[in-house]
Formats: sequence, structure tokens, C-alpha cells
Amino acid sequence: MKRFFKIASAVLLLACPSIALKAQTQSPDSGWESAKKQAATEKKLIFVDLYFTGCMPCAQMDKEVFPDPKVTALLNADFVTFKSDILKEEIGKKLCMKYGVTGFPTFLFMNADGKVIDIAGGFQNVEQFTALLQNAKSQAAKGDFKKYSTTINEKDYPDFYVQAYMANKRNVPFETVDAYLKAQPSLMAEVPFVIISGLRIGRQYDDFYLKNAQQLYKDYGSSSVNTHVFNILRSKRKEFEKTKDMASFKKLLEEMKSLYTTEEWTKYEGILLKDFGVEKAAASNPYTLQK
Repeated sequence: MKRFFKIASAVLLLACPSIALKAQTQSPDSGWESAKKQAATEKKLIFVDLYFTGCMPCAQMDKEVFPDPKVTALLNADFVTFKSDILKEEIGKKLCMKYGVTGFPTFLFMNADGKVIDIAGGFQNVEQFTALLQNAKSQAAKGDFKKYSTTINEKDYPDFYVQAYMANKRNVPFETVDAYLKAQPSLMAEVPFVIISGLRIGRQYDDFYLKNAQQLYKDYGSSSVNTHVFNILRSKRKEFEKTKDMASFKKLLEEMKSLYTTEEWTKYEGILLKDFGVEKAAASNPYTLQK
């Protein structure tokens, strides 16, 4: 599990001095309840930072973004902030389980009732982050919320999924997950969605996910959907490379383009199309885990 999160941290993370102060003055679980009560009392939204210590993007956010006057002004005016270390604190693990979080930082934007406005992640510069905060405020004012339920109840999930997040037992046999998903009335419901995204279920569910990506994006937010779609597209590339069918692959990419910002898509499309069909020479990777 630790290796999983270390790999994920190369892509995402967050931290904030004002949030860290709250974590030092009370236990994380009681702090979470206090944050919700404060938000209700002050009629503010809640900004949640899911992070873990040692992540470079987290340190970058802490150094370059959170001290910015524009950021602190928005957070202080409209949000109650809450921070949780997902490797050390149970509430952090529960929030990751609830929303199928796979990378860090992950940012949750919600109202005092626990209704999710959006979920985002990764390093954000000042302009990007202030846009996220402003958009959250605007969407909440319009009553535009995601489909997640407002409570965290471990009984809502199968045991293998709870154990994956709460006990770091992520090596779940595909047959176990597949049997559970096939018994569900709808894969578009919250629990099947977080299981597919959170456990990165393989190719058997890829076509379903791509076909419904636009609706899933609308129902559950950008972060989980975009990350999983990108992973699927990397896998699909290999299939199209075998038949040397770049035209069909580009058509598929075009269908997924609207899920991403212009900046994101420029980066991801470049990665997905780079050296398409070019045979790669085998080489040792110094970052590969040695057995």
C-alpha cells in the first residue's frame, strides 16, 4: 500500500499551514466533526485536503500556493478548511474510501451538509486553485452537487473494498470484485463507481467506463473520472498499436477530450500519441521495484 501511495504522489498532493494548525489542536476525527459544525454555523463551504507527509507536490503547494494572499482571502472568507494525513489518520482513510481516491493531493469541496460540489487533485498553481475555489462557491450557490451520499458508512461497501482502504489490503482478486459488480443493479451507482475507479478494475469494465464517462464525470466529479479514463486510454493505445490504427485511436481520444481542460489535454494527448506504433527497445528501469 505504501508503495502504491508513493507512486501516486509523483502525480498529485496538497498541504496548508492554517489547516495543519487545526490538526495539531484536536484529534482528526473530532476535527472533522468540528469542521462540519463550524461550516454550518458560519454558513461556509468545506475545503478538504487529503495528503500524506513526504509528497513533493504537497510541499510545492504549501510553499507556492497557500501563502498567496488571493488564496488565503478566498479560503478565509468562504471555506472551513480541513486537512488529513491519509496514511496516519482513520478519517483520511475513510474519506479516501468514500470517494475512491487513488492519488494525492485530492481536494474535496462540499457544503456543511456533506453534499459534494466537486473533487479535484494534483498540483494547482495560484490561478488554477483560486478558480477551483470560485467555481465551488458558484456551483454551491446554484445547488449543483454531485451524486455522492452525505454520510460515510462502512456497511455500505463490500468487505474487500473496506479492507483495501482501511487495512491497506489492495491486492483484491479480480474474480472477487467482478462477482460483486455483476450482482449490482447498476454500475452507475456510487458504490460500484468508487470500486471500479478506486481499485482500478481492469479491461472487462473499460468499455463501460468510456461509454459512460461523460455521465460519470457529471455525477461524481472530475478527478476520479479523468484519472481512470487516462489509464484506460493508455491501455487502449496498446490495442490500437497492434493493428497500427492511429486514426481510430485519435477518434477515441477526441471523444474523451471534453473531460479535460485545454492545458490537461495538451499534456495527456501528447503522452498518449508520442511514438505511437514505434517499437521500443527493452531497457532496465532504475525505478522498478526489484524482486
